[in-house]
Amino acid sequence: MPMYRWADLEEVALNPLIKGRVVEVPNAMLARIKAPKGPINMHTHDFDQITHMLDGKMRWVIEGEEPRIVGPGDVLLMPAGVAHGGEVLEDAEYLDIFAPGRQDFSWYKQKLPQK
Repeated sequence: MPMYRWADLEEVALNPLIKGRVVEVPNAMLARIKAPKGPINMHTHDFDQITHMLDGKMRWVIEGEEPRIVGPGDVLLMPAGVAHGGEVLEDAEYLDIFAPGRQDFSWYKQKLPQK
């Protein structure tokens, strides 16, 4: 099995709002993401998401729940199909686990060094 160090992986724009690094196995994906201060549009997707905050603060709005402020050490669970969004209150860094992996980030694995 390959092993990677975040510092050895190229940080790239994952979409127009965020940048990060990604590793992936057939049924899951882990992304280390940096997000600048600003809004996050409400959205849904067909994969489960677990977000672990490393740095910064965000206000998350998850369908059916009260908005909450999250910071370093907080973990959010967002099942597939549940609308979520909010705002990055302070530049943030976090880990996102997606199961199955996001197809729109899958191109990143082509950038991984071959082990």
